[in-house]
Amino acid sequence: DVVLAVTEPRALGQAEAIVRSTIDVSEAACDLRRGDAELHAVNLAQGVPVRVSPRLSMLLESALRAARMTDGAVTPVDNRLDAESAPPVHPVPSYLDVRVEGDTVHAPWGAGLDIEETARADTADYGAALAAEGLDCGVLVRIGDTAATAGARPDGGWQVALPGRTGIELPTGTAVASRRAGDRADGRWRVVTVVAPDAVWADAAAQTALHCEVGAIAWLEQYELAARL
Repeated sequence: DVVLAVTEPRALGQAEAIVRSTIDVSEAACDLRRGDAELHAVNLAQGVPVRVSPRLSMLLESALRAARMTDGAVTPVDNRLDAESAPPVHPVPSYLDVRVEGDTVHAPWGAGLDIEETARADTADYGAALAAEGLDCGVLVRIGDTAATAGARPDGGWQVALPGRTGIELPTGTAVASRRAGDRADGRWRVVTVVAPDAVWADAAAQTALHCEVGAIAWLEQYELAARL
């Protein structure tokens, strides 16, 4: 589900067109459910550098940034190998082995890339920023449980609903993401919500904290992130 809000009613139609276009381009780049998604070419290359579109390059950069900031807890690499089956000359790949240099991506042999989660957050960031800059107004884009803001602050601030029928006032230029434990019965937290400077970081931090169990609060405090667990 996608929610769009703007501070200038006249800009809503144009903002919708911008956000729809951003989502379409992102899906064409990395939605692995699509047979024509550009990311398939990277996964099939198996160690051979591949030239990609600017949008896919940006999405991969965001995914790698999330991996670095969470020390690999959030990673774009879906390993097709394990330590026992990998030949000695091909160690088990990780996000540290993926390189993005301009429009060229080099993913190691044995790795498959899946960036759906970070791409959703990046698209919220990118869509809000594009609409706010192009239309000179405040914009909020929410995709699922991740919301990003850009541009002018509305009267009363951005009111964002959180899981559990509560809400917060989100400062403009920031983002919020919630992660749910789903059916895990043994988890310490049911829902983790994080506010951060951008949606990619908010989503990655919420996902990491959700699985940190007892160490989640210390991990969030380390990065001075506002959160609700």
